[in-house]
Amino acid sequence: MTPSLKMKISLLLSLFFCLAFCTRSSAQRLFFIYAHALYATPVDKNFKDGYNSGLGVEGGAAVGWGKTFIVGTIGYTSFSDKDGNPAGNTSFVPVKIGLRQFVFSKLIYVHGDLGVGKIKNDLTTDSRFSGDIGAGVKLAGFEVQLDYDGFSRKDPSGYASWIALKAGFHIGL
Repeated sequence: MTPSLKMKISLLLSLFFCLAFCTRSSAQRLFFIYAHALYATPVDKNFKDGYNSGLGVEGGAAVGWGKTFIVGTIGYTSFSDKDGNPAGNTSFVPVKIGLRQFVFSKLIYVHGDLGVGKIKNDLTTDSRFSGDIGAGVKLAGFEVQLDYDGFSRKDPSGYASWIALKAGFHIGL
């Protein structure tokens, strides 16, 4: 793990523990689980030149107080390669932690997540920094969200990114 990645993970864990333990003990605690199917379309030029689109799933759980939730997510996305791409199809398996903030009742929310994603194709198997930001709508047990997602890239350096449309269920416990 690179020193930069260690620092990012340390900051994320510090934020998690601060939010988890620095709140009033009388706060109402809430919990939910969710699962989404997703469709991803690459937006970064280098990533878009090598891949058509991605299909995948993600799931996670959250604990929160009021309208703010700490969220843990794991997922899988497979990106189909374009002809002539020597890397072939790429699979992406992220493990992330983040925040979800409801901004209008418990209907509309914004969120951001950071973590590590395992990248695998015909040329490489590597773990890299991953992050996403987005917004969504929750109606009863169904939710839809639009995200800007991606992972850090080594060659060429930068951020392999895509826009993802995610839809699935949300169950509060």
